[in-house]
Amino acid sequence: MKKVAGNITVTYDSNAITNYLNTTSLNAVVNQIDTTDFGDANAKTSIAGLADWEVPIGGPWDVTLDGYLSGDVISPPATLKTLAVGIDTLTFTWTANAFITDYKISGSSPSDGITWTGTLKGSGAPTKT
Repeated sequence: MKKVAGNITVTYDSNAITNYLNTTSLNAVVNQIDTTDFGDANAKTSIAGLADWEVPIGGPWDVTLDGYLSGDVISPPATLKTLAVGIDTLTFTWTANAFITDYKISGSSPSDGITWTGTLKGSGAPTKT
């Protein structure tokens, strides 16, 4: 089993945001295409469609991090950004094919401090190195 700390890196638009994260995952969901027809009496049938890639992220909020992300939420860029997610020695990269969505800043209680969450969406398939 590998340790987590030090083995995951996330870079968005050339900005290393790893130090602002305490939660992340790399999700690849393959869409299901329903192929059921009237002749399929016993069960639904389907085939694999296209993959949808996303990286949910979050952690303690910081003004520097906000500078990296909030501009793309306030005014979404016409040209998508580059996203690189490193897991141990493997890196998934979307070159000019990523954007941020679901950016939220919250303070649930005075003792918890200010936190943030968001999702980095990859557009198309990543390259793996």
